[in-house]
Amino acid sequence: MKAIVSDIKLQLCRLCTIVENMLALSGMMRASFGTTYRRCGKPTCWCAGHNEKGHPCTKLMWTDESGPKTRAVRNEDTHTVLKAIEQYREYKKLRRAFRTEAKQLDKLLNLFECHTTRVNRSKMGYAGPE
Repeated sequence: MKAIVSDIKLQLCRLCTIVENMLALSGMMRASFGTTYRRCGKPTCWCAGHNEKGHPCTKLMWTDESGPKTRAVRNEDTHTVLKAIEQYREYKKLRRAFRTEAKQLDKLLNLFECHTTRVNRSKMGYAGPE
């Protein structure tokens, strides 16, 4: 019984550590970053040719309640945006770890419940044949 309780407390500490690490990532941004190509529309520009992809343009893409969104990213903001997206990737890893640890905690609590019920049933004289 004491081993189960100590395992539960250890599992709670693991969960608290994961949550603290998740909360430390307050600079994250849920989005995708990529480069697309677009033609500027000037008839004398090199991109006006039929075989040309166009000028490279960095984009930030995400979805919200109203659907997909896309915004161009200024060159001076590229590093900051990439750092924020990397923090979101780390956040997603921590969320997966949290779910795994929460399932383990649930299993330990079920084990505690079964063991406690069995012991108390036996103490009260209601234990049946095993």
